Amino acid sequence: MNNTLYQLLKNDIRASIALARSYRLAGERRTAIQFMADIKETRKELTEVIANVAT
Repeated sequence: MNNTLYQLLKNDIRASIALARSYRLAGERRTAIQFMADIKETRKELTEVIANVAT
């Protein structure tokens, strides 16, 4: 597996979680939801990377 890509995707998820939390605490619900959608998309990409390695 491309370890660099894997690490970048994990870091993207972590950053999006932190940003979503910050915006939610600041009362910016819609912006927080956008970051949660980004997390969902990145998790999908990460799953695809892992699946490609398994095959």
